[in-house]
Amino acid sequence: MNKRLFFRNFSLVWLFIFAVLTFTACEKDDDNDNGGDTPLVEDGFYVVGEATPFSEIDPQGALMTTKNEVIQEERSELREIYIALKAGADFNIKSVAGADQKTWGPGADFALVAEDDLDAEEPQEGLWRGTLEVTENAFSVPEDGLYHVVMDTELGKVAVARVIWGAIGAATPNGWGGSTELPSQGFDQQSMTFEATDVVMVVGDYKFRYSDGWKIVLDSEYDLGGGDKGIKVNCNFGGSLSNLETGGDNISNDENGLFTVNVTWSLTDGTSATVTKTGEYTPPAFPDAMYLVGNATEYGWDEPGTVDDAIMHKADGGSPTEGLFWKIAHLHADSSFKLAAEAWGDPNLGYGGIDEFDADGVTVSDDGDGNMSVSTSNVYMIVLDLRDDAVKLSIKEAEVYGIGDAFGGWDEDVEANKFTIDLPNKAVISPALPADGTIRTYAQHAWIPDWWNAEFVPNAGDIEYRNDSGADPTAIAGSTGEVITYYFDTNTSKVE
Repeated sequence: MNKRLFFRNFSLVWLFIFAVLTFTACEKDDDNDNGGDTPLVEDGFYVVGEATPFSEIDPQGALMTTKNEVIQEERSELREIYIALKAGADFNIKSVAGADQKTWGPGADFALVAEDDLDAEEPQEGLWRGTLEVTENAFSVPEDGLYHVVMDTELGKVAVARVIWGAIGAATPNGWGGSTELPSQGFDQQSMTFEATDVVMVVGDYKFRYSDGWKIVLDSEYDLGGGDKGIKVNCNFGGSLSNLETGGDNISNDENGLFTVNVTWSLTDGTSATVTKTGEYTPPAFPDAMYLVGNATEYGWDEPGTVDDAIMHKADGGSPTEGLFWKIAHLHADSSFKLAAEAWGDPNLGYGGIDEFDADGVTVSDDGDGNMSVSTSNVYMIVLDLRDDAVKLSIKEAEVYGIGDAFGGWDEDVEANKFTIDLPNKAVISPALPADGTIRTYAQHAWIPDWWNAEFVPNAGDIEYRNDSGADPTAIAGSTGEVITYYFDTNTSKVE
């Protein structure tokens, strides 16, 4: 036979055999492809059930790894998903590990967290929490809506939270003290929109959070090392509008105006947001600084602005607290004082310049020359409120409290954490610290909405005030048994 013809026929035979083997292999693969028409799914955890959009395991129902809020670093055991759930129907979490699949549901302790048991920074519109275990028992929710489902595989804990989005921050109408709600525009398991129109926003920072919460606490004592404790999940988004990030940095708003604020969740694209200017707004103007002056003070009648310690402090919190000034100071009885802007600028407030005195404060009198005076020497909290085109003044005995780790917890105005006034030394002195931890202290006053609006800490012999920075002051470590002393007239401190 011709050699060329032999090799040609030989090649054709092998091509035929290869085609047959390939076809057979494809048929075999199809037979083993999870049933032929069912796509393969990766190992992981998935929400499934009548309450969800999924009757069987689907990649879009996967719980993804997320950050531990305590250190804002991703934790492989911590997973989450935002998902629209139907009321009155069941759902479970299913795990896939190779060929092994398990159905997970709520343990006997899984329940709605009572209002009194919620952490102050947890979602307030419905939070269910408890053990996660292998069971046919199912989860359900009482209302149609968007929900945040979180779990930790090491802790064996799960939580489900109702999601009602809002915007919060110095740029927003309620400042950092409360969310501006973005109402739901309707329930849909493929996509849900939360939106508010004609929202007044000013230059400043903001974030998005849901149901007035910052985090879900799965465990508060888990030791992360380096002094950090807890497993918690972010309930807020920051970063940027183009790239929202759980627990991300504040977003900056660069102009005043009226805005349409929108947060949208979709099954395919997750959570996104837009902030669109729709109108103009001019915020009220307040003085850059106010000063306490007069012979009733430690500063005398020197021109306002020439004595640094005489400055009043701005309340933090954004728009709602702009125009609130406060100061703790010793006032001598039957002597005179005023409040004035720098270089006796406007406002320059004597007795006649005040529209309203606080009925719950001490009596403030006209000294006869148009200045103000009080009848009893003491260490006072002085609050000037210039909001709403009014001039209001409150003078009350100073009340200073500790809060946070060094003071044994985050409850406000705890009597055991109240400082005492040392009148002869014009000082304010803390009780002995009950625990090791970061020192947080504040001035309490009914006109100031939240404790952190008037916060300060002892720092290297000075008093570091939060003012309107929008940021926590320096973390100062305190030790059990230490005592803090503040001298507010000189803005100095000691811890010993």
